[in-house]
Amino acid sequence: MSAVPYWLQKQRKPELHELAAHVGLKNYDKLLKMDLEQALNDHLRTNKTRLEKDPITTGFYKRLDSPVKRERDSGGHVSAAATSVVAEVKKPKQRRQTLKAREELEA
Repeated sequence: MSAVPYWLQKQRKPELHELAAHVGLKNYDKLLKMDLEQALNDHLRTNKTRLEKDPITTGFYKRLDSPVKRERDSGGHVSAAATSVVAEVKKPKQRRQTLKAREELEA
């Protein structure tokens, strides 16, 4: 039982019902949304070779293999794409102190 991708979670229940009917999932009518998401996730993962080229399910498979963590090369360096992401992250600013607090620290 693996985590359900966000692509399935953001779908509304009627959309999940349409998807379940399209991919051939059985007995999905009375499932709760979370259970339907999990059932579709399992079904789509086990039938990847058959459903991967389907235009309706491409959103699921496109995001399924996306990297979570950047890998380092053999030299221990992070790839250029990863360093550009790190460069965009701002350092948190130091909290400003009131004059009273600053005077107490200096005293």
